[in-house]
Amino acid sequence: MTELPDGTHQPDAPRRPASRRALPKWLPPRRRGDTVRRDRLHALLTDSIEYDVTVIGAPAGFGKSTLAVDWCAESALPAIWLSLDRGDWDPLALITDLVGAIRQRFPTALDDLSERLTMGAAPQSAGALVAELAATVQADVDELAVLIVDDLHVLDEAPAALDVIDTLIRNVPMNLRMILLSRTFPSLPSLARLAAQRRAFTVAARELVFTSEEADAFLVQSNIEDPEARAELAKRADGWAAALAVLADRYEPGRPRGVESDFILDQFIDREVLDRLDSKHVDLLTSCAVLPLFDLEFAQSLTGDPQAGATLRDLERTNHFLMRLGYGDSAEWFRMHALLREHLIGRLEREQPARLLDLRRQAAALAHRRGMVAEAMELSLDARDWPEVVRELDDQREALYQRGEWGTLAGWIDRLPREVLDRAADLAITRARLAAKFSRSQECLARLDEAEQQPLDPEQKVRVQLYRGIAHRGMGRLADAIAACRRARILAREHLDDDHPLYAEINLEEGTALGRSGQLEGAQQRFSDAAVAFDRIGDHHRAAEAHNGLGSALYEIGRLAEAMSEYTAAQRRWRMLAEPQAQVATMNNMGSVQHMLGELETARDTYTVVVERAAQIGQPRYASYGREGLATVERDLGRLEAATTLYTIAIHEAQEVDDTPLILGATYGLAMCYRERGELARARTLLDHGLRSAEQSGALLYQARFRIGIGATLLAQGQAAEAIPMLEGAIAAADESGARREQAAGRLLLGAACYHGRRRAQVAEHLERVHAIIEELGYDQFLIAEARQIPDVIEHAAVRRMAGDYYRRLADRLRPADPEDIPPVAGSLRIRAEAFGTPRVVVDGRDIPDLEWRSERAKELLFFLLQHRGPMRKEEIAVGLWPDISPRQLNSTFHTTLYRLRRAIHPQVVVQSAGGYQVNPDFDVWYDAAEFDEIARSTERAEPWSEEWVDGLARTVGLYRGPFAAGIESEWVEEARERYQDMYLTSMLALAQAALRRGDAAEAARMAQSVLDVDPLNEDATFRLMEAHARRQDLDQAARAYRRLSDALRAEMGSRPSARLRALYDRVLSGEVLDDPDAPAGPASRGRG
Repeated sequence: MTELPDGTHQPDAPRRPASRRALPKWLPPRRRGDTVRRDRLHALLTDSIEYDVTVIGAPAGFGKSTLAVDWCAESALPAIWLSLDRGDWDPLALITDLVGAIRQRFPTALDDLSERLTMGAAPQSAGALVAELAATVQADVDELAVLIVDDLHVLDEAPAALDVIDTLIRNVPMNLRMILLSRTFPSLPSLARLAAQRRAFTVAARELVFTSEEADAFLVQSNIEDPEARAELAKRADGWAAALAVLADRYEPGRPRGVESDFILDQFIDREVLDRLDSKHVDLLTSCAVLPLFDLEFAQSLTGDPQAGATLRDLERTNHFLMRLGYGDSAEWFRMHALLREHLIGRLEREQPARLLDLRRQAAALAHRRGMVAEAMELSLDARDWPEVVRELDDQREALYQRGEWGTLAGWIDRLPREVLDRAADLAITRARLAAKFSRSQECLARLDEAEQQPLDPEQKVRVQLYRGIAHRGMGRLADAIAACRRARILAREHLDDDHPLYAEINLEEGTALGRSGQLEGAQQRFSDAAVAFDRIGDHHRAAEAHNGLGSALYEIGRLAEAMSEYTAAQRRWRMLAEPQAQVATMNNMGSVQHMLGELETARDTYTVVVERAAQIGQPRYASYGREGLATVERDLGRLEAATTLYTIAIHEAQEVDDTPLILGATYGLAMCYRERGELARARTLLDHGLRSAEQSGALLYQARFRIGIGATLLAQGQAAEAIPMLEGAIAAADESGARREQAAGRLLLGAACYHGRRRAQVAEHLERVHAIIEELGYDQFLIAEARQIPDVIEHAAVRRMAGDYYRRLADRLRPADPEDIPPVAGSLRIRAEAFGTPRVVVDGRDIPDLEWRSERAKELLFFLLQHRGPMRKEEIAVGLWPDISPRQLNSTFHTTLYRLRRAIHPQVVVQSAGGYQVNPDFDVWYDAAEFDEIARSTERAEPWSEEWVDGLARTVGLYRGPFAAGIESEWVEEARERYQDMYLTSMLALAQAALRRGDAAEAARMAQSVLDVDPLNEDATFRLMEAHARRQDLDQAARAYRRLSDALRAEMGSRPSARLRALYDRVLSGEVLDDPDAPAGPASRGRG
């Protein structure tokens, strides 16, 4: 069965809103009016929009952020900004900031995910959250946007946080482009693969260096008029943006030039920045350097200057190293350039360490009062204010654990000195608990040993034993895990009240360990007690875990109806909590119940949904469980090749995530497939290995299963005598475990072993016992695969009417049925595009509705590319779709439209080729206009009036269901519309004339009238219609056709029909046409002037 996330459980702590990041880190620095536009770099970034990810990597001070801000301001694409800091080392904190930044730009997006993060919903793995974030952005954001992640190098020492970014770039949605700004090249494994796929683009330091022309333009814009001075300053800056900015800020005409040398950065900043400021400016910068972001309240508090606002405005106006970010919830925030901030902190550390600590304490106190919990904690840690840190951690640790911010909590605790942690037992125990959460069981046990060296109160002693149980279970030592939980229970009974919530935690953990070990009756009781307790105290998350665990225990016991009831109770709570990961796990368990009840198609559908949803939320572990379930269904249906493949994939995936139960379950299924295929040696190798693993971990249920498998393999090898003791051992283990299905399967095979071992007297006893268990359970689907291997024994029981007619019915079910049709493997995407009439696109048989296109331009773009066949450059496409658009708007408009097209059909429906864009040639595309053109060309090559020629004309007009791209009014459409209409009318007239030639006047009249329905002033059509009516001797209709055209020409154009048409009309009026109906008729011009 599928366990929830990692078998560890959330603490009993009230959920409350998370106090997280300050809003300014979601705001881009304000664009300065004095920056110079660097056209070559803007062009690079514009080109990079063709790529999913762009990395701008260079050391500090090279203008990475300025370039990104300037380009975003001009690109017209919606920009999302996130500046990283050390607080983002925690994966959940980083995801929270990503969500916040996206919602800063798109306030209605990611509502559900944001609410769960804000309210401290129970944690999921970071991968699942990132995958959900990516999928939701694609669903909620209806345009192409750019996400800029600044200061990515902050995460260089945080691999778990880098995994979040790596997962995001690997799953970047179609409507998002990412720009990563970093001082170092990011250690992201997916970058190499994306670069190989031409999906990643890099801008390095060498591109960011100012050229002499750019440096001169910057200095001109900075009002430095002397060309020689500009050249000197540019030379000294040597292309470094930060130095150029400082030199420009501090330039004074006539000032003596300094000693020419390679300056050290600290000396440069002191000399060129700080020494040029007055004391109030320096004091404000120094005081606020302890904060990555600050506002007026922080500046006033840290400087003690109520006029700090004026100083801030002056600094922001005159100094390139201070950037105003914009307004947050209630204040305007500022950010100091990292170079200057690092320099000031370093100077404080060297010259005024006591002042640095005091500033950090002051800032921490103010941050705490303002509810900025994470910032306050970081500042207190930096200030080494250990009593305050311990107090804050004691207050926040359960809430942080509840929200899943385990990395943040562990990082803060790890920064405490050893002597402080030795006096804080609760924090030491919490840190051990986190080690178990990180699957570091040995570390957990070592930390618990150290915690026990301190004086502990009774509750702390109980928690030590409870977390020992979690650690032992993580190591596969199930007996030790159960023993530790029982020690925790004994201590709780001695010292805690009967209604203490720790009892529920103990029950939940002991139930999990008992279930893993196969002690199902005990697991059932513990899970049941835990579910009642958690429901009573209102802990919905762990109540859902308990109900799910109880359902799994009941499932293994064989009580499927009760199991499904518990799974339903768990699923109801998961939906309330909006926990997609847990919902998938419980859904998989429900599929197992459906399977055991013999509802194989329903089970297969459920497992398929599990695999799909697990992939969508980035949970390969649960996808593997779904594949194992599908494999078991395929095995029951006798499709051993498919089952073998699925089991093999599941095993490999389970090994990657170290999921022992899944490895054991899939190994058993694969071995039984090999046995049914006659590959007995391979089956036995897997079964022996699985049995050893089950014995080492104490998993009683799996011991029973592997013994059953070995017994079945011995039977297939003709070693019935050797199979008997193995199967007896399996039945004993199943009896001890309480696993009713394994008891029945073991006895069925034991009956077969007795049958082949000449112990016929015992056969009936075992088979009757199998039937009794089946009657008790009410289902027998789990026996089918085993019974299929012993048909002679089943027939023997049926003939002798053992267990009434049960075995006769079973024998009937085992007889082979007609092979089920296997759906064909899907090939390339099939697209049917119809331009004639109202444009319509059908993908793999599904009509794409207008709502999914999001805009008419997206649909028009597809037809434009189909119409022009080969690769088209973006600028060529713009001439057709947006002839009046400005170059600045083109990039945003084109890529947003392209995104919508790809979203409506397929991410790869349009690909780049030969410097342009085209519809993917690997897709199976049928386009009616292209078919029309091809048939028309082949018809032109045929002999006029031949059968081939007439057939070609008929096929051509059959494709024409109305004007080309009706409803789209672009110039390129109108040109194509007129061309196709002319071709259609010409073809219809030719068909009308062909009909007359073969004597079918009625068909000729119908075709001519069809032309007139489109073009009422068409004289050729009127001529053919009059001829057709004359052939049918209906002169009245012929005359009416002429008068309709004559009246229309006079009203619309002030003209009259051609002489040739008037002559035919005269013949109609005189009746002469009846005397010579086959008179030759040459071409006539259309009456439009």
